[in-house]
Amino acid sequence: MSDNKEKTLQDYRHLVVSKDITVHLSQDQQAMILKTYDYGLNALTDIDEMLLSAVIRQLKMSIQPDA
Repeated sequence: MSDNKEKTLQDYRHLVVSKDITVHLSQDQQAMILKTYDYGLNALTDIDEMLLSAVIRQLKMSIQPDA
């Protein structure tokens, strides 16, 4: 991605198909989802952000395993 143009959701739609996915989250990861929902991204500590990133990484790999 050489251009600095901000990507939109539409820019990613061609990369996915409609399907059900399943991920297995640890207790801490589940708690992090709830905390993020309740308090927002700005309330996260560095460790919280690492846990949330791990969840997002798991989701990404379930959505697009070959990427």
